[in-house]
Amino acid sequence: MTEKKKRRVSILARIALLFSVAVIISFALTAILSNRYLKESAANQAKEVAEVAATAVLTSIGKQDNFQSLYTDEEYRDELHDTFRYICQSANIRYLYLYTIENGDSRRYIITAAQDDEEDKKMNTEFGFGSTNTTPLYESELEVLGGDYDGTHQFIDNAYGNVCMFIIPVLDDDDNILAMIGVDYSMESILEIAKENRRSTLLRGVIVIAIAYVIAFTLIRTLVVKPIGKLSKRMEEFAHYKSIEPERNKRRTVFDDEITDIEKSFDIMTADITKYITDIEKLTGERVQAKTELEVARNIQFGIVPMEHSVSGNGYDVYGCEYSAKDVGGDFYDIFELDDSRICLVEGDVSGKGVSAALFMVMVKTTLKERLSAGASLKEALCSVNRDVCASNPENMFATVFCAVLDKKTGLLRYANAGHNPPVFVKEKPEFMQVDSGIAIGLFDDIDIEEEELTLKKGEGIFVYTDGITEAINPVKEQYGEERLIGNIANEYADSNNGVNARKITSCIVDTVREFAGEAEQFDDMTCATLLFEHDEGDKTELTLELASFDSVKKTILNSLGDNEKTRNTILACEEMFANIVFYSGADNVRFSCERVGSTYSVTFSDNGKPFDPVRAKLKEKDFEELDTGGMGIKLARMNSDEMLYSRTDDRNVLTMRFKC
Repeated sequence: MTEKKKRRVSILARIALLFSVAVIISFALTAILSNRYLKESAANQAKEVAEVAATAVLTSIGKQDNFQSLYTDEEYRDELHDTFRYICQSANIRYLYLYTIENGDSRRYIITAAQDDEEDKKMNTEFGFGSTNTTPLYESELEVLGGDYDGTHQFIDNAYGNVCMFIIPVLDDDDNILAMIGVDYSMESILEIAKENRRSTLLRGVIVIAIAYVIAFTLIRTLVVKPIGKLSKRMEEFAHYKSIEPERNKRRTVFDDEITDIEKSFDIMTADITKYITDIEKLTGERVQAKTELEVARNIQFGIVPMEHSVSGNGYDVYGCEYSAKDVGGDFYDIFELDDSRICLVEGDVSGKGVSAALFMVMVKTTLKERLSAGASLKEALCSVNRDVCASNPENMFATVFCAVLDKKTGLLRYANAGHNPPVFVKEKPEFMQVDSGIAIGLFDDIDIEEEELTLKKGEGIFVYTDGITEAINPVKEQYGEERLIGNIANEYADSNNGVNARKITSCIVDTVREFAGEAEQFDDMTCATLLFEHDEGDKTELTLELASFDSVKKTILNSLGDNEKTRNTILACEEMFANIVFYSGADNVRFSCERVGSTYSVTFSDNGKPFDPVRAKLKEKDFEELDTGGMGIKLARMNSDEMLYSRTDDRNVLTMRFKC
């Protein structure tokens, strides 16, 4: 997709725009601050006038008794009115008035004075002595009444003009309010003065800024824009031709500055890049050859350790995968059959990365498989490989290895660990296996490896992994961790309703690790494998009519349910019914099968003997001496089973016993 060409704007235009914006903002701030200053000045002046008027009133009144004479002596009021008018005219005050608050919500005027003669007559007509005004009290008046005796102001705009009103109380000797003095300072004249000041300031500022523009832009054009433009053309030429001739007519300057520094740096850079391009062209051929060789090595490694490998059959299901962090890696796994009844899983992690780790991995993997295929036990094979590695290990490399062999018929799992991560026991509630940690191969000549065993039930198995799984990191450097591994295996196991699959479990972990890691670069190989025991308990097994053949039934039940008290009761019930068939049925053929559905385990015996329904058979109570004459086995079977079902099908007795597990 072609990138849209951006509109070109010169540096001078950008500087002019920024300069203009700065000037506009400066003028706006100046105007705002000027208006604020003028308002504060008006309020202060109104306060001063009110204080003067209050002093004049108190001086004229003298005492509280004289204040009462304001209501009776007209001559006294006229004298004080003349004083108020003098203050208005000398201090440029629009209105000055003395009044009281009656009943807490109305004003009663005593003296009202104005600066203008006509206004004075008008105000005395409307607000002369004794007149009242029921307009709601202003906030400043309420504040004075509330105890603010220093006086308060507020700006109001009403029918009498835009003014700054200041209210101050007249107090007696006991700080009781006798009256209030109001001062209305006209804002119109102040705003007019402010406008005139702004006009003159703006004119002078425009002239100064215009001169500054011309000087600044001339200098910027000469010292910055032209040299940068010239340098830009040289850069374009270098980008196109990958080389450039030295500049012949260099700019002459009295002093060095940032532009000359850039020009010198550009000359050095072009020389270095030219040399670098020459060197890189030489190295490119070598790198292509090396990459080709690594690709060949990677293909060879895929032949030895496939990216994915799955083996399954009657009684087992195994799936493994490996993803290298580099072109070639040191992780490995192997899945192979030892004989018709045993399947082997090997997984390892070699120290280091790259080709050296891959070579060491091949040696360990192939030697270990050779020893196991030759019939060596897990312990013997690991110790033997360790001796061979230690005898020829100039780089002092080592590898952690986990080996497991599953008997596909019985579910017996033998395993040995040489310093590898403990595998996860895959079951309904997965957990890390408590395995002997062992010692990694290649560290010491003489190591002691423990061989352990575990009997798996149907659907159970192990998940083996390298630390590239648990130590995978996401973009915020958090590790995938062991708890997240256990949780995801548990979720996959639960979602499958015990119909587990080795590929699903392994793929689930790989997918969740990749989702967790996101775009974060990984530094370790990621290898894991799942081995599951899938013995079909539903297959019918022919038994001989002798008690010794019950051992196979007992072993199957133990593998399925584990060794516990409830399992032992289940085996006891089944053994009693099998003994009843052997001794009393007269059959010459008996079959056994079992299956597990949810939490119910079912065991079925089928024989061709004489018809007999142990479910409905009536058993009489026996004395102690008669207990060994038969019948007690059936009673024990009934007591230890949760349900018994009988049918006669195709001339055969079919008895099914069900147990809660």
